[in-house]
Amino acid sequence: MARAATTTAVTLLSWWALLFALYLVCVSTVSPAEFAVGGGAALLGAVAAEAVRRAERPPAGGARRLGGAGAAFPAALAGETVRLAAAVVRTLRGRPDTGREVTVRLEPGAGPALAAALLSASPGACVIDIQEAGEDAGEPGAGALLTVHLLDAAPSPVEAALPGRRER
Repeated sequence: MARAATTTAVTLLSWWALLFALYLVCVSTVSPAEFAVGGGAALLGAVAAEAVRRAERPPAGGARRLGGAGAAFPAALAGETVRLAAAVVRTLRGRPDTGREVTVRLEPGAGPALAAALLSASPGACVIDIQEAGEDAGEPGAGALLTVHLLDAAPSPVEAALPGRRER
């Protein structure tokens, strides 16, 4: 409990200081009224940022299980950039690529947030949904399901290195 309170306080103070400093840089003269308005507005922004952090805080665990996928990222970036350029050329010539949607089941213990970030950072894939596998199947600890939109059917080096398998 004390750790959560400390995290909240540090987050609020950091956002407030950043937003207030930005306000002071943008205002031409700093009168007491402008000082108070800027401080209040920065506090509102800090509270909003903390609310978003609490609502959208994905668990970032499982990084050790994703080392191979991180190492495969540079090769995926290079290869998928070439495939994306080819898809753009095909589209400009009147043969559009629609891509495809697949589901990747991660093994338990693999961090779905980090896996999604690695997949989505490359030009050939975009994670559009993350679900705990047990939500649908009633299987606790079954890992996570990533719904991924792919440029083409070939698995990228990042997807191949993920601890899991493609389902469809």
